[in-house]
Amino acid sequence: MTPQPLKIRADVEMTCFNYDGIYHIQAAMRAAEAAGSEDCPVKVKLVAPPNYVLTTQTLDKDLGVEMLSKACE
Repeated sequence: MTPQPLKIRADVEMTCFNYDGIYHIQAAMRAAEAAGSEDCPVKVKLVAPPNYVLTTQTLDKDLGVEMLSKACE
């Protein structure tokens, strides 16, 4: 029997009150996705502004939590 990948999720709020704030939020989302690896990809989805969800799928729970924590920074 093959091991099933775990789905790990983090809910975050992102706001920026600068004039070009949307560009800063987009850059933060791209940086969060870049923090993932091939074994543990990080995906960012919009729920409703300012709420976003970061998700990953991995076989190693500790690695997944570490990747999401790194992506949230």
